[in-house]
Amino acid sequence: MCLVASCSPEKKGKGKVTAKVQSAPYELLVVADKEWLKTGAGQALVDVVEAPIEGLPQVEPNFRVTYINPYAFNGTFKTYANIVVVRIGRKYLERAGMVMQCDVYAQPQVLLYLEAPDDRTFVEYVEKNRALILEKLNMNEFQRERALLSKHHDKTVTDQVKKMFGVTLHAPKNIDDLKKGENFLWASDSKQEFRQNVCVYTLPMQDMTMERLVEVRDSVMKVNIPGGREDQWMETDSRTVSASMVRFDGKEILSVRGLWDMKNDAMGGPFVCYVYPDYAHDRLLVAEGFAFAPEEKKRLIVRQLESALQTVTFESEK
Repeated sequence: MCLVASCSPEKKGKGKVTAKVQSAPYELLVVADKEWLKTGAGQALVDVVEAPIEGLPQVEPNFRVTYINPYAFNGTFKTYANIVVVRIGRKYLERAGMVMQCDVYAQPQVLLYLEAPDDRTFVEYVEKNRALILEKLNMNEFQRERALLSKHHDKTVTDQVKKMFGVTLHAPKNIDDLKKGENFLWASDSKQEFRQNVCVYTLPMQDMTMERLVEVRDSVMKVNIPGGREDQWMETDSRTVSASMVRFDGKEILSVRGLWDMKNDAMGGPFVCYVYPDYAHDRLLVAEGFAFAPEEKKRLIVRQLESALQTVTFESEK
């Protein structure tokens, strides 16, 4: 099994691809025979691309998926940001796996060819590499969102984060209501029906496990995000928490996600936090996004917050 990656755009004449992608965020195009998709091998692929996102209170898939036959792959279909093409046949006997190309027909675009000599090998590959497949597709969307945030973000939040912690962070434009604590900043959206929030705080440099981070998070949030009464404060639903290492822009960062709730109250929602090692100051910097959006779909809300967490840049990196 192999992964062949290339992010060199296909040449059109003497120039590079200049067309912009036309698909909405988190839309995915799968190019495969529709009758084959009804087989066991096809359903193995469907199970991967329609897998639910971790850490949300309701089931929401990673992508809104459109399936088309290979002969229909032309025109506007080629301007999707995320495309998966299935290729099965004996000519792929020596190269079973995934081939990734970027910006082939539009920008920014990721095109994944899933190749195998037969259905059995295909199923083995996608089941073993489901996390890798989703990672490549999701990171393309995160890059799109980070590019938008670099142009359209709340300057007040950026300035305050830089002043307090010496780092750059681009929060969504609507997040503009600030509350400061001791080594703690809470920025919230006070204008929309749903509410996005970003928090930044620091911890002593130490080995950080998921259990330890949940314990520390609860103590920090109890002090800085109280409820309307003395017996109310934000806490973590430890039953829902998961952790993983996230890789982007040459970094490897601890990511923790799950659900929060307000103790002795009915409020709650999803959260995601990134733990950055700040070696220059011998500390850990925690950037967190959480949402309160009852009766709303939360995929786009949380993914935008997670993209904002990925914009953290230290002065030493600049």
